[in-house]
Amino acid sequence: MKKAAVISAMVLAAALSFQGTWAREPVAGEAAPVSEAAYTYDNKVSGLTMVIPGNRVENEKSSPAVYQAFLPDEGISLSILSRAYGQPYSEGKMKEQAREAQKFLQENIKKSGEKPVSMKSVETKAGRALRAETKGQGEGGRFSVIRYLFLRQEGTAMISFTMKEEDVKRNRPLVENMVNSLSFYTPMQKVSVKGTAYTYDIPSSMQVDYDPPVAPDHVLVAGNHLLMTGVVALPISENREFSFLPSSLASLSDKEKADIESHFRAKLASESSGKYVKNVTFLFDSFHGLPGLKLDFDDQGDHNTSYIFVKDGKYISFDYIYNVKEKTYADQVIAQSAASISL
Repeated sequence: MKKAAVISAMVLAAALSFQGTWAREPVAGEAAPVSEAAYTYDNKVSGLTMVIPGNRVENEKSSPAVYQAFLPDEGISLSILSRAYGQPYSEGKMKEQAREAQKFLQENIKKSGEKPVSMKSVETKAGRALRAETKGQGEGGRFSVIRYLFLRQEGTAMISFTMKEEDVKRNRPLVENMVNSLSFYTPMQKVSVKGTAYTYDIPSSMQVDYDPPVAPDHVLVAGNHLLMTGVVALPISENREFSFLPSSLASLSDKEKADIESHFRAKLASESSGKYVKNVTFLFDSFHGLPGLKLDFDDQGDHNTSYIFVKDGKYISFDYIYNVKEKTYADQVIAQSAASISL
């Protein structure tokens, strides 16, 4: 098995061996039952949430990597395994991961002694998943397992539902509802902009440099394998290149907006890679309560997005750059990050 395999053998083996022993009600002392109308499981380490029945008995040994609970009303043993990668995978790498995942899952189900019933790719509200159904014999009799394996650029998740074989038909709608309540998000870290009171959230996988030699006009630069971000906070009075900006970007007239656009276009054209800049767009709006400008452009295969603000006499820009091939990952991360900007 390759080092980059989507799920480690140890973790998946634990999930498979768990099915046969937990297809029963837990014995006394395993955990205390919890009753609520519904419960939202939220794993902030790997970035996923899922709504499950409130009446549940949680395994006290559950961890961010493996969450286990028994749902007594339905007779379902639930297992949620999730793992975040240290760095996100590229779109191209995900195709290889998908092939490895299916092969790996097939081999380990075979070793478990369970009998395969079906395995296919399905579409859920949380995205595409590999769904495998099996049957087996455990301490409590014959059981069935429905597994959903999700491969993401930032990690993997496998949701398993183990129940008596005769309960599958009755429980299938509930299983599908739980899976469709699943949602993924990027685990984030909040960073402060040095010398200011500004903060914003960036992926936990990013390393932060507060003295970036590659971008000396930025007070911080951070990045992972797929996305870079940085912040500029410059006094306009000391930087004539931004002297065209008004004291605020709120309530601008069409003429003022056109003047600002003209200056930014000229500024982009004057830079070393200016001749390669294309698809420049401007959006004046209120971004999460802050009047500002969203500037987008492409430059030699990379896409740049900046959220620009003017406050207290400063030109403030939260910048993001990524290869256009990674648009799917970058767009959702940027939306999550930009929503957290605080000035």
